[in-house]
Amino acid sequence: MSVTTDHRATGHPVHGALLDPEVLPGGEQARAVRNVPNTLDLFATHFPRFPILPGVLLVASAVDVAVLAAPAADHGWRLGEATRVRWRRPVRPGDQVAILAELTGRDGDDTLHFKIAATVDGQPVATVRQLTLVRRLPAPATVGESPKEQR
Repeated sequence: MSVTTDHRATGHPVHGALLDPEVLPGGEQARAVRNVPNTLDLFATHFPRFPILPGVLLVASAVDVAVLAAPAADHGWRLGEATRVRWRRPVRPGDQVAILAELTGRDGDDTLHFKIAATVDGQPVATVRQLTLVRRLPAPATVGESPKEQR
């Protein structure tokens, strides 16, 4: 079993490591498993009597998996948008979410489109018809690096 906690590509904090991340043959699909530990602090406030994983964290995990199938980018990739998201059933503490990301299209070199399927024990929990990744741009110059400040 391999584990990755490298989130420099997406820039958001890790809410648990991806287990067994892999890019499938052909390079246009990737899959990984995300554990949902019962120890996440958010379960104390996100429906304490019926704790569920917030959908935004599931989408963030889907972005992590999609980035695995994306070509290398100097500054990484960021979420552009997620459209036609469908929640099938709640993800509960203790679940293992298997996420599959499939590249479905490109708009030039800077925009990628993916289809996402997330399952728990083989049962669908969420689908994203179109998850769009946009190439990150370099950070703007700081005041000390600005040409105006050097005069």
